[in-house]
Amino acid sequence: QAERALADGVQKYQAESGSLIIMEPTTGRIVAWADVPSYNANQFASTDTALFRDPIVSDLYEPGSIMKVPTLSGAIDDHAITPDYRFNETGTAVVGGYAIHNWDGRAHGMVTMTQVLENSLNVGAIKAEQLEGSTNFYQYLQRFGIGTRTGIDVAGEASAPLAPLAQWKPSQLATAAFGQGVDATPIEMLAAVDAVATGGNLVWPHVVDAMVDANGVHHPVQPKVVRQVISAKTAQQMNQMMIAVVEHGSGFAAKIDGFKNQVAGKTGTASIPENGTYSKDQTIGSFVGFLPASHPQFIMLVITRKPKILFEGAYVAAPIWKSVATALISQWQIAP
Repeated sequence: QAERALADGVQKYQAESGSLIIMEPTTGRIVAWADVPSYNANQFASTDTALFRDPIVSDLYEPGSIMKVPTLSGAIDDHAITPDYRFNETGTAVVGGYAIHNWDGRAHGMVTMTQVLENSLNVGAIKAEQLEGSTNFYQYLQRFGIGTRTGIDVAGEASAPLAPLAQWKPSQLATAAFGQGVDATPIEMLAAVDAVATGGNLVWPHVVDAMVDANGVHHPVQPKVVRQVISAKTAQQMNQMMIAVVEHGSGFAAKIDGFKNQVAGKTGTASIPENGTYSKDQTIGSFVGFLPASHPQFIMLVITRKPKILFEGAYVAAPIWKSVATALISQWQIAP
């Protein structure tokens, strides 16, 4: 069903490709994995070999505003901000001689950090990064696993190690706060956001349930906590902020009947690097979310690459997420 929903969404929005992955938050067990286009295993010999390379683990991309979850989480955990921290959002931040704008080109006036996440304001993410300071911001990126492999038990996992902090320009730190100029894989971003769903722990994602030895004995794969990334209190605050994204902000298309205040999510719309600059008409739209927010049963990331009809994650990825999540609720009999 996940493959069908993803394929329908890719076709509807005329995207070049799409990916979807679902994981149990606390165990890291991957329960669904889909890519479009894909291949028929029965036609292995005649398949384009490029399709054997799985983008979920092997493709690096600039994740866009999903990165605001680690950014704001780190700043809250570091006591640099609170969800209710207010400031005058002018729509533009000048950093290192570069003017950086919000996605909508607007100033939003007095806003809280919760509203920054709700409306996915780039300038607000930069504000959080600057209040936290470059060293601590960089260290929290590392703690969330940005720039390192997750260690998932699938071949071909890529990574783009973060450059040493001393090599970062202020403008690079600013854009990294909202997920541009830094590369990650989809599985890397899923694991990072999952730290909010687990109460602060980064867990090891895995696809193998058990191994069978030569004697036929099954050895279940044990879940692993890689490390605690943020405090349980910070995770709970971020959980509530991600609920606000769905209830009041850019994640509106992921609302599910009967699950009011129980869907936590974040949209992402990333510009694609092209010839030394960013494409003006090609994007990667994404949505990551988990439910029920009070006791998460799954976390899911949906990515659509280069959609031609609409281009924002809110409009192209969130509806696919909702479709699959609704089916999972029924199949798993999940109560809000």
